[in-house]
Amino acid sequence: MAMETLSEAMTRLERDGYTESVAAHDDGLLHCSGCDAVCDPHDLTIDEVVRFEGDSNPDDEAVLFALNCGEHKSLYAVAFGPDTPPNDVAAVRALTKRHRDG
Repeated sequence: MAMETLSEAMTRLERDGYTESVAAHDDGLLHCSGCDAVCDPHDLTIDEVVRFEGDSNPDDEAVLFALNCGEHKSLYAVAFGPDTPPNDVAAVRALTKRHRDG
């Protein structure tokens, strides 16, 4: 069975109502396009995490978070590599820790 691609996962989640987007803001905080609020990653519900790993190149890694702030369902996609912005790195670390710790 073929792995789901990033675009396929985004399309699937958009069909499930994840229509807003989230972007990393200063200090790893997240900006929601739906409510225009800046949120701490610890205040969001993580409904799903989808990881993508390159077969031959470790720089081909990405993660997709399906997030819920109570009012909006949002997607946050980040490609990993040496050029990943520090704000994205901080946000992904916080979200990953929250997801792992429950």
